[in-house]
Amino acid sequence: MLKTIRKMFEQFASEQPTPISPQLALAVLLCEVANADMNIDLDEHSALHKILASSFDLSSVQADELLNQAKIEQQESISLQTFTRVLTQNLDRDGRINFIQSMWQIAYADGELDGHEEYIIRKIADLVYLSHSDFIKAKLQAKP
Repeated sequence: MLKTIRKMFEQFASEQPTPISPQLALAVLLCEVANADMNIDLDEHSALHKILASSFDLSSVQADELLNQAKIEQQESISLQTFTRVLTQNLDRDGRINFIQSMWQIAYADGELDGHEEYIIRKIADLVYLSHSDFIKAKLQAKP
């Protein structure tokens, strides 16, 4: 029995995780904000789609595919750090600020800012090493 358990651990240790693209990481975190209030309504879905399509110059079909993949990853993930790490490695400070501004746009898309949405954005801003003033500046710039 111990040999079986040891073999299982060795197998897990040898498996390499699939790398996450910056586009997917960004999409997953945007989905996290949209889903923070436990409801992604049509306005938030449209805003997600628009941000992904314009940010990465994607066709409507490509944006849908990325969004669908992001929703799956978001539901299966156990840690935001998996995705925030990708962004800190691939975006400079201005890019991270623009990303947080996009998160605010998603939060404001349905016409009301939920406290859970604000909490998730604050947490992600911290995880991508942005200051409180950057967090507030992005919020003010995204406010309708």
